[in-house]
Formats: sequence, structure tokens, C-alpha cells
Amino acid sequence: MKKRILSLVLCLALLPLPGCAAMLERGHETVTTHVDYAVTEDESVLRAETYQGLVSAMLYFVNEHRRGGTIRLYNYTGDVEADLANARDEVMYEDPLGAFSIHGLTYDFTRILTYYEVELRITYSRTAQEVNSLREVTGLAGVRQELKRLVTGQESSTAFLASYFSGDAELVRQLLGLACLSSPELFRHHDVNAMDMDITLYPEAGTRRVIEMKLGWSQSAGTVAEQEKEYAQQLEDAAAALLEANPPAGEGYTVEELAAIVRAAAGPPDDRGSPLALDALAGEPASDSGLLMAMEYLCQQCSIEVEPVANPAGGLWLIVSTPAGYRHLLPQSLYHTEDGVEPGETAPSLPLYTDQELTEMGYEWPNSLHPACEDYTAVQSLDGSEAGPPAAEE
Repeated sequence: MKKRILSLVLCLALLPLPGCAAMLERGHETVTTHVDYAVTEDESVLRAETYQGLVSAMLYFVNEHRRGGTIRLYNYTGDVEADLANARDEVMYEDPLGAFSIHGLTYDFTRILTYYEVELRITYSRTAQEVNSLREVTGLAGVRQELKRLVTGQESSTAFLASYFSGDAELVRQLLGLACLSSPELFRHHDVNAMDMDITLYPEAGTRRVIEMKLGWSQSAGTVAEQEKEYAQQLEDAAAALLEANPPAGEGYTVEELAAIVRAAAGPPDDRGSPLALDALAGEPASDSGLLMAMEYLCQQCSIEVEPVANPAGGLWLIVSTPAGYRHLLPQSLYHTEDGVEPGETAPSLPLYTDQELTEMGYEWPNSLHPACEDYTAVQSLDGSEAGPPAAEE
């Protein structure tokens, strides 16, 4: 028994105390392992063993907005000099945040016994706050939402990080135009060609880029915002008066009823007429754009889903949501008539078109940017019942 107790005491004596254990386990470097590189005890020193680890280490310093740092390459079998040049270019010109924020990236490297030590020096064209404030959006829908925010907020610039978006600057310009036309009350935004516009993508190609946009005006932004604010109030008052004078037959307005209100209120169509919704509702000679903006505004006021469509040839029309699904509404369907809609009266028939019908009429438009307008009532389900339109996406 005494021998067993003595053996146990000796074993416990040989175990290091907690503080001593930490000291004994600490080598020349303490590292926290990541996917392909590691941060040492000193966060300004990173360790990597592969080319991808080298790139990731550089990006670590860039994402932290550091002015420099050290990378130690252990067991590195590649061409260090060539790989450093390629990694620098990848970080500066292919990574979104690097392309957006880096002004210059230089380096020196030295062979030290069992590893290469790389010293980085980084300068930036953006502040850390500018980089950190970038909102991240996903896909085409995310980009459109960000542009809508830019327009409705009457802002003069924006920058955001878009993932899963491979469009070019021209597509962004096109999406901005649609965003502007989706706000009938912001009449100064409708003529995109009259704006000074600067669109830059960092990098230009890829599926993950920073999109930066700057809008300029011939007048000060404050003057433009004040003009649009006054116009928006006048448009709201005019629309409210017309809706009050023409109540719906049911619980809510239909697309046909709103189109009838526009037709009755508008002046004679005129290619050289006003492009403003307010003038169209006030009976002034209106262009197709003016009629469409008036119809779009009434739909928005009555919670009917609507969006503008612009084709490459310069034509403009609307897509509206109906009980049968989405349908195309052409401007000629809004041309002036003497017919009004009396309370309780059914609105006259309104020409609305499916994608197939509009295509057969010779129209073209960027289908991928808009909801499909299909005749779902003609589609039979397996049990023989008619299938209705799909539910609108949130």
C-alpha cells in the first residue's frame, strides 16, 4: 500500500501545473489556424504554405485595412517571386474590396533559414469607414433594390457589394433607368440621359463586385430635391381628387377602372406633349410617357403591383398585376376618351397582353428583367382543373 501511494505522489509531482503547462507548450510561434493561412501570436505576422494561403493572407491585411504586415511562407514549393507578383495582382484587380480600396501594394521578401519572410506595404484610396459601410446585396433583385433605394432617397451616389451578379455597367444603367421610372413623382429622375452618370464596377468582370454610382445634375441636388418634393405633393393631391370622384365598383380598384380614370382625365395624346403624370391627370396634352406615369402612379396609390418596361428601341409601357396574372399595358390603351366610370358601373374592357401576344405583335423587351406574362387560365392541371397564376414573390 505504501508503494502504491508513493507511486501516485511521484506521478502527480511529474505533472506540470496549469501555468507551467502553458509555458511548456508555447513554441517560437503560437498560431490560430484558418482555411489556408494562420495568424501568429502577433496579428501583424501571418503564416502560409500555399499560393492560395499567400493570397488569403494578403486579403486578411486588406480586409483589416492595415498599412502593412508580414507573411512567413513555410514549406513553400512554388516560385516565390512570381507568386508574389500574381498574388498582388489578384488582390488588387480581381478581389472586389481590393480593387475598390487599394491604391498601391508593394512588398519585399527575404529567405530566413526555413521560411521566406514577406513584408507588405499597402496604401488605400478609400477610408476604412467607406469600405465597412458597403452594403452587400445578392443577385439581380438585390441590385435593383439598392438602385431603388438610391432613387427614392434622392441620393447622388451609392456604393455596394453585389454577389451573384455578372451584369456590366450598361445593365446597371438600364436598371437605374427602370428604378427612376418606377417613381412617377420624381420627375427629374426620369430623363436618365440628362443626368451626369458615372458607373464603375470593381472588378469589371466576375460574379462578385463592388458597384459604385455617382449621379450629377445641372442644378444643385438640393434644388432638384425641393422641386420634386413640391411636384410629388401636387401629384398626390390630383390623384386623390380623381380617386375620390371615381370610387371603385368593388372593395378596391381594378386595373380597368384606373385606366378608365386616366383616359377620361387626360388630354388628347400628343407625341410632343408633356411626359409628366401630373399634366396627364390635369387634362393637358400628354405624351405616352406622361400617360404611363399617371397610370403607374394611380396603381401604386391603390396597391396594384406595376412596373415600367423599356425596350431597346425606346418604347415604354407597363406590366400590371391582374387576377389572371401579369399583363402588358400599352400606352395607346390610355389614350383620351370621353367615357368616365360612374359609381357602381363596370369599367370598359382594357386591352392587356401576354408575352406571347406582345411578341406576335412585334414587340421586344428584356424578358429576364420582368415577370412573365402568361395565360395561366389555359393551363390545365393533372386533375383537369384550371391552374391560376403563381403567387407573387415577396
